[in-house]
Amino acid sequence: MGTEELVDLYRFCSRVGLSLSVASIVEASIPKPGNASPFQDLETVAFRDIILSAMKLRESYTEACVRGYNRELPLMDLLYRVTDKRFALLGTAMLLLPLAYSSPTSRDLKALLTTSSQVIRSLGNEDWKWFKKSLEIISPSYLGKTEKMDYRQEDLSLWQVLNWSTMFDPVPREMVSGYPNSLDVFQILSARPCETFVSSAQFAFLHLLSRIPDGLISRKWGHRVAINVSSMARRILHCPLEHELEFFNEFLVRRKLNPGSTADLIASGIALYELHELYTHDFRSPLQRGCDRVT
Repeated sequence: MGTEELVDLYRFCSRVGLSLSVASIVEASIPKPGNASPFQDLETVAFRDIILSAMKLRESYTEACVRGYNRELPLMDLLYRVTDKRFALLGTAMLLLPLAYSSPTSRDLKALLTTSSQVIRSLGNEDWKWFKKSLEIISPSYLGKTEKMDYRQEDLSLWQVLNWSTMFDPVPREMVSGYPNSLDVFQILSARPCETFVSSAQFAFLHLLSRIPDGLISRKWGHRVAINVSSMARRILHCPLEHELEFFNEFLVRRKLNPGSTADLIASGIALYELHELYTHDFRSPLQRGCDRVT
């Protein structure tokens, strides 16, 4: 690769890193029932921790993009690199790292999602070891031994773990199934059915929550509680009114119910929105500048 091409690659990947970091900051800054926001911290997560986590991930997303161009794995060491006890974006980082990796060799969102699915299937034992190290630092209380798989084992591939986790966690299910809900959020944000981007994102949040019981709530409080929360979300109008959001938020916060997995899917949808803007308006991926890497 010549000097000019190398500069172009790093410029593109730096923009990808910024776009994906911004996606998390935007998601967290939009008030959504039960989530941390500029207007409320939760017992389990503070808004400041989310913003700091998003900012730290920028460099990891940029490096993932460079590795994707060079076809270099593993990927999850880039998650471990930024993980500490206050890291607040585990699910979002899982979703966005494969997108960052796939971005320089994709021409548009369709190609990006196809490539990301291939990358996720290739996440092996080395990725599992790094991901496991990240879990050990964060120590989420809801992970551990299940009926048929012990998440503390060494001899697993991350693809195996993701596949098994699809039975009870919407984030791995999203990764394994090709990001369908993220794409749904992207389409809602692009169509802008409500008055503003923020209100459209709030509608998208309730739209997902009404259809998909939140994984974090389900793991911490039981599936029946998660189903009841989804039922409440279905009762709110198409474009939610402020008093409806406030009532729902108060109900959830009082009961310590945080739809965190749904927030991860919203962040992923905003990430697709940001990358679409990148592909169509600002930058072309390095692949588009030459045909030598097209197979």
